[in-house]
Amino acid sequence: MSDGLSPEVNTYPPELLNAIGDLLATAHHHQIGVAFEPNGDGWRLHYLVNDWPAVEEYELSAGPLSDAYDLQVAASAALRPLVKMGHSVAQHFNRQQSTDKA
Repeated sequence: MSDGLSPEVNTYPPELLNAIGDLLATAHHHQIGVAFEPNGDGWRLHYLVNDWPAVEEYELSAGPLSDAYDLQVAASAALRPLVKMGHSVAQHFNRQQSTDKA
């Protein structure tokens, strides 16, 4: 019996689930949160960071990753900037740790 609010089991295509899974796994690896926002034209995805020092390149604790008419497209499009940001943040922290040890 459905409550009318929850989606039925297995109603999402595997490609969509894979795109979202890849995005969430990458976000978890880089310790970056991801927010999914439905809008009138589709989906907007954002990154969220908590308790990080300001990263020079981004200067924000949240910001856009992608906009698309389709959630699968938005999740796939968000992956590349998320990876780039994750590498940039890792380099920042590596430099910071190197100067702290010196």
